[in-house]
Amino acid sequence: MTVIIIAMAVGSVYFSSLHADDANSVDTFRQQWNDLRERMDENLADAAQYLESLIAKDPESEDLNTLRHAVATRFIEAQQYKEATEQFEKLLEFQCDHSDKPANQFGILMTVQSIQDMVRQSGDDKPLQTAVDRGIEALQSKKRQDQPTALLPLSQLVVLKAHFLVADDQQDDAGAIVQSVLQKLVSATQSERADEETMQALLRMLRSLTTADRENDQWREKYITMLDQTVSAAMDAYPESAAIQNEYAETQYLMITQWRQDDPDATTERIKEVAEKLGSVAVRNASVRAVLRRLDLHRERIAAVKPVDSLIGKPAPPWDVDAWVDASQTTQASLKGKVVLLDFWAMWCGPCIATFPHLRQWREEFGEQGFEIIGVTQYYNFDWDEEKSQAARSKDDVPPPTERFAIARFLEHHNLQHPVMVTPNESEMPSEYGVRGIPHVVLIDRDGVVQFVKTGAGEAAAKEIHAEIKALLGSDEKAE
Repeated sequence: MTVIIIAMAVGSVYFSSLHADDANSVDTFRQQWNDLRERMDENLADAAQYLESLIAKDPESEDLNTLRHAVATRFIEAQQYKEATEQFEKLLEFQCDHSDKPANQFGILMTVQSIQDMVRQSGDDKPLQTAVDRGIEALQSKKRQDQPTALLPLSQLVVLKAHFLVADDQQDDAGAIVQSVLQKLVSATQSERADEETMQALLRMLRSLTTADRENDQWREKYITMLDQTVSAAMDAYPESAAIQNEYAETQYLMITQWRQDDPDATTERIKEVAEKLGSVAVRNASVRAVLRRLDLHRERIAAVKPVDSLIGKPAPPWDVDAWVDASQTTQASLKGKVVLLDFWAMWCGPCIATFPHLRQWREEFGEQGFEIIGVTQYYNFDWDEEKSQAARSKDDVPPPTERFAIARFLEHHNLQHPVMVTPNESEMPSEYGVRGIPHVVLIDRDGVVQFVKTGAGEAAAKEIHAEIKALLGSDEKAE
């Protein structure tokens, strides 16, 4: 018989199977687990010693070793991070030593993720770096190379390792380790043993490489394209897989709302294609139905946005300012006589971040000629992580002053010094300025008239915007 033991972790759940030949063995383990819980309620140190004594009698027991996770979680709650780290390290070592079993391969990843959650509280990322290296070493051993089950946990650990390398200015090494494991995943999805699990592992790695994390900046665009192509191929190969259906739906949502927004007509057409492809699937897949509802709302917002053509040659619509991030006294009236670039952006938007070097360059080049940049963003429930020097979406409600502080630190981190406003929630300002996607640039001449609108990032877009700025400044100087 098999008894399933569930140990709750910080942000994770562990499942461990206890195989017993008779009811007495099951009852014994249940009693040990109950005793451990009672001891943790009374004295954590005593509970840890009690668990050590049990493991000493049966060191190969997966179930007893997994209970270290429960003890570590209690230590975290008590802010005893050293003791929690010790439990996690012993559990990880056991899982690495027994990584021939798929359950322990996934256990390695889950333990590392729990350490990552702990690090967010403790502020010390050394245990995480050590755990990532140890996990990769175990999963890349020669004995695991032919086990496709090791690929998903390995790929996620490699992304974490690459992020550490980027933060340490080792971009080339980061790119190399990512490309090596990514190629293994691609080969696995094309082999005779390919299945939906190997395809999902590839998709998850690509998703991890395309998040808004600053460490993904150097390769995000490349892997967004690869993810778009791969998820479509996955949907064609495994049309009945609910997991692949969910991956496809979520990826398309990101493509439509965050990544590929340069062409509103193409975006509307993509929404139509996705809805047609997922229509029959949505009948039996609630997650897909939810994504399609979100896409339909997005389509309605796009339709409600003022056409760009109706902006050109007209006075700039009024600004809707909830607050200035930098306590600026800037107003529309105070900028009359200057050429103004409105930059609609967000902290989570990778393409927006890619435009930052251009924004810095343009302000330095044209600032003394009567040119100013005004950033425009919204509240997205982000907070600032001082230890990692990055903004992150919070699970808790973030008060507006706290989020504005996060935006200010984000701007400082990226060396952006132009004024930035935050619009109120549900503001009509983005719609009034034709914003269907970000980054979205609006150029306003010295008389307050909109002369140019451009959505999207990339060198071609930057050259076009730069030329328009020069033309507006130059023509105005000649008119004077």
